[in-house]
Amino acid sequence: MTTDAAYAPELAALNVAIDGAAQWLIRQCRFAGRFEYGYDARGVPMQRYNVARHAGALYALAQFGERPSTIAVDPTIDAASRYLATACIRTVPGQADCFALWGDPEGRPLEAKLGAAGLALAAWCGMDANQVWRPPVKVLSGIGAFIASLQDEHGHFISKYHASKGGMTQWESLYYPGEAALGLTRLYAVDENPDWLDAAERALLYLARKRRASGRCEPDHWALLATEALWPFAMERKALLEHAVMIVETMLAEGQSSGALSRCGRTTPTTTRLEGLLAVRSLLPPGHAVTRSLERMLPAAVAYSLRARVVGGLHEGAVQRAPERSVDAKATELRIDYAQHALSAWMAWRDGATHIEGAGAKRG
Repeated sequence: MTTDAAYAPELAALNVAIDGAAQWLIRQCRFAGRFEYGYDARGVPMQRYNVARHAGALYALAQFGERPSTIAVDPTIDAASRYLATACIRTVPGQADCFALWGDPEGRPLEAKLGAAGLALAAWCGMDANQVWRPPVKVLSGIGAFIASLQDEHGHFISKYHASKGGMTQWESLYYPGEAALGLTRLYAVDENPDWLDAAERALLYLARKRRASGRCEPDHWALLATEALWPFAMERKALLEHAVMIVETMLAEGQSSGALSRCGRTTPTTTRLEGLLAVRSLLPPGHAVTRSLERMLPAAVAYSLRARVVGGLHEGAVQRAPERSVDAKATELRIDYAQHALSAWMAWRDGATHIEGAGAKRG
């Protein structure tokens, strides 16, 4: 882990933050595995359910479960995994081999989002099936087939699918393609079908071409996470690396003297960008200007995000929308995705963001 005398948090404090965020997410998992979404700035529960947020929380807890800990996280992972599968997985009309995660948790399929499918795959395919429950490989591959069905020959994804209307092209998500690419890459670990890697790489290369042509690059942390996961198998590393550098430069350009990695100052834009930056930093050229800037800014960003922790009280360990009200009037709002992204970022920082480099594995 990179250290800096002025900014680097003490390891003990970081461990407390990591354990606290995981424990808060565990406490939020109720109703036979369904997550309580969050609380507004007045402390009132938000009466909603979001399948993508559920999958994201499961993804972070699965990461936490991979690391040594005295906290019993497996029962929560097991319950949340079963709920997500039972309530949301349904076949796609007319495509018996495709499974989607539908947005209605009561089992009345209407709309399925690309991002929810990608995140669920990323979570499930990172789990040890001998310790916690996850859907059978046949179902996981069916989710991969659904994702692939939303992609055209150029690598572009449709973001939403409606049960009666099919693919919906009028709305595109910034993050769903990266989430899909990450999920497909992780799927390869349990189903060694090279089509998953091909689809993931085509998705990232499409984003690279689109952003290079437009001259506009968004702070797409999921694309960075997918790039890191795909790297050992990638065929077009040069193009992927150029794309990653573009995203990193975009993120660093919004860095603030406070340590925030966005001009808005909210917590989650900083923690999500931390996730992406930590994922790809070992892939970046040594001595490159972007690498030097990155190493200088990372400790400050981690310290900034830690200021948003809730210390004491009913929501001990939760993560606020912003570190203080001067940044955002809704600073004390709490949501599971705020904790999810902070937990993943803090674990990556603590781990030192290790990477596999060199020739890498070959596609089957």
